[in-house]
Amino acid sequence: MRKISLRSSRIKPSPHRRLVAKVDELLKSGRTVYNYSAGQPGLPPDEELIRDFYDKLVKNPFNHFRYVSTKGLYELREAIKEDLRRYGGFDVDPEDIVITSGGVEGMNLSLITTTDPGDEIVLLDPTYSVYWDLAEFYGLRVRKCGQVIDEGFQPSEECLKESISRNTAAVIVVSPDNPTSRIIREDLMKLIADLCIDNDVWLIYDEAYKHVVYEGGHVWIQRYSRTMEKLISINSFSKDVAIPGFRVGYTYAPKEVINEMVKIKGLLSITSPVPGQWFAYYALTSGIKEKYLSKVIPIYKSRRDALYDALKKHLPEAKVWKPPASMYLFPDMTPYLEKLGMNDIDFTYQLADRRGVVMLPGSIFGDHGNNHLRITFVTQPEDKLRKGIEIMAEFINELEKT
Repeated sequence: MRKISLRSSRIKPSPHRRLVAKVDELLKSGRTVYNYSAGQPGLPPDEELIRDFYDKLVKNPFNHFRYVSTKGLYELREAIKEDLRRYGGFDVDPEDIVITSGGVEGMNLSLITTTDPGDEIVLLDPTYSVYWDLAEFYGLRVRKCGQVIDEGFQPSEECLKESISRNTAAVIVVSPDNPTSRIIREDLMKLIADLCIDNDVWLIYDEAYKHVVYEGGHVWIQRYSRTMEKLISINSFSKDVAIPGFRVGYTYAPKEVINEMVKIKGLLSITSPVPGQWFAYYALTSGIKEKYLSKVIPIYKSRRDALYDALKKHLPEAKVWKPPASMYLFPDMTPYLEKLGMNDIDFTYQLADRRGVVMLPGSIFGDHGNNHLRITFVTQPEDKLRKGIEIMAEFINELEKT
């Protein structure tokens, strides 16, 4: 029998993907499902934008389905430049932008072009589950800075100073965060930038949720000091324009990094989905993005508040923090899980199988996520958000009695 590579074999099947797939399995069986697992917007793209896209597609189908350069549609890269100037107040050359197949391809390209097997990177713990597997896949050594709920999931200054050094190849920061939904404090972001500049370290900044903010604002570290010299920014149209299925994102970085990324992307995907690139272009140049965000952000904020209140009411022993951004609550369920003698992975599997309530175990996001749950609040209406938490509380009570 021909072998399977060790590189592939050492990546274990993800509970994240198993539970997301579980939703379809339950729905096909006719079950009622309370889905808190998906990290995607809960409202469709703007209807006006869809109609405009469709009209342009029908009038000129060839232009919307042809190959474009590996770097991406130039019109879209120009529009991104203007969008960043508008929101962030800084300039990026369109030639220093590559359109990617979602944010994950941007992270893959970033790690391929800036690290080698055995290099050390710094991750904040917890962080997006895929990033742990990518570190394993690329043979990287990881130093972790923990983030705990009592500190609003902010990393400690001491850990950052101890961990980021001349031995570090790259630091990965997600803000607003997945899974905790915190916005990193500006003073800590400036510290990370200073440490990266002083130690000649790449700062990989995942900004996929930069427009999904309810209180405060996104930290545009690009404006600070010499950050752009070391910054690789990863972005997605999955959240703000609500097109996760189109798989379109973008990354910008110093020219030498972008040139390497384009070379490698030509081997991996040739170009990102062209219809999705045009859709993103129309969103950025029509004013509809701003209109859409002004409509959905208040709805998501209200859903956040409803889920937070439901957790506080029905699971009073859980430690819950109300985040200022993103799409998730990340409660610490330790008091309940210890009484049940269960870990968070087994609990989420049983909750999905027996009650049709699907959410993600916190431990897949890092050691500091143990006994937490990632609960998405944007994808369901408020009454269904509340009902699923009631069912989870009832399920816990039943398990405690057995």
